Amino acid sequence: MNFYKILICFVLAAVFMGCEQDIDTYDFTRYKFVSFVDQEIELAETYSADALEAGDEEGYAIYLQYDGSTLDEDFTVNLKITETVAKADVDYSIESVTVLFKAGSLLSEPFYLKTIDNLITNEEERSLQIDIESVSNPNISIGVGLKNQSNKSFAVSILDNECSDELDIFNSSALAWASNQGSATVSGTFDASASTLKFEGDLVAYGPLANTSLVIDLTPVEAGAKIGTVSFDDYYAGKDTDGWEYTYIMESEGEYDICAGTISGVAFGVYYLSGGSWVYWYSVDADISI
Repeated sequence: MNFYKILICFVLAAVFMGCEQDIDTYDFTRYKFVSFVDQEIELAETYSADALEAGDEEGYAIYLQYDGSTLDEDFTVNLKITETVAKADVDYSIESVTVLFKAGSLLSEPFYLKTIDNLITNEEERSLQIDIESVSNPNISIGVGLKNQSNKSFAVSILDNECSDELDIFNSSALAWASNQGSATVSGTFDASASTLKFEGDLVAYGPLANTSLVIDLTPVEAGAKIGTVSFDDYYAGKDTDGWEYTYIMESEGEYDICAGTISGVAFGVYYLSGGSWVYWYSVDADISI
C-alpha cells in the first residue's frame, strides 16, 4: 500500500514539476518584446486637413510599446510599409520609418501618419500595413509573446470622401437655372466623348428667345477629380421669334462640383447682330443645380 502511495506522490510531483516549466507569465528580465500599442485604425482622408483647421497635430500619432526590463540606453525600431492601392505622397505621408525608444521608456516616441485629402475618387479600398522589420537591440524580440507573437503589424485604412457620381449627373431634363435675369428649369445633355454639356431652355429670360441653347466645356482640375472649370467659346444662339440673331460670349470661367451637383458662375454676355456687327446687350450670370 505504501508503495502505491509513494508511486502516486512521485507521479504528482513529476506533473507539478512539468507545469512549473510552462511559462504562464513572462520573465521580462529574460524576455523583451517590442510591439504596436494598437493594431488597426480607419482614417478619413480629410483627417489631417480637419486637424490642421482645428489647430491640432496634423498627423495621426502611432506608438510602439516595450515589454521588458528597463534599458539604460536608447534603441530604435525600423518599420516596413506595404501599400494596397494607397500611394505615398498621394494618399498619405510618413516622415520616417525609424522609431525611437528613449532609455528607460516603455513607450516609443510617436511617428505621425498624415492623410492627404486629394480630389480623386477611389473605388477600391486604400490601405497600408506597417510592420516592425527590425530592432537595433538584438536582445529584443518583435511582437508580444514567445509563440504566435501579436501586435507586430499596424493596419491603416484611408476612407475616401469623394462621391461615386460622374459628369453625366448633369444629363437631366430638370436642371434648376438661377441667374441674375431670372430662374428657369432647363435641360442638360452631356456628351461624354467631348466632356461638354448642352443647356436648352429659357437661359436669358427673354420671351422671344425663350428656347435657346448653350454648350459649355467641363475640365477637371486634375484627372479623376470631381471638381473643375467651366468655359465655352463664342456660341451662336440663333434667331428669336422677331428674326434678330444672337450670340453668347463668355465673360468669366465658372466651376462645377460633381458631388455637390452644382455648376456656378456661368457668366456670359448676350450680343445681338446689328449692321453686320455683334452688339452687347446685357449679361447673364447663372448657377445651375440638379
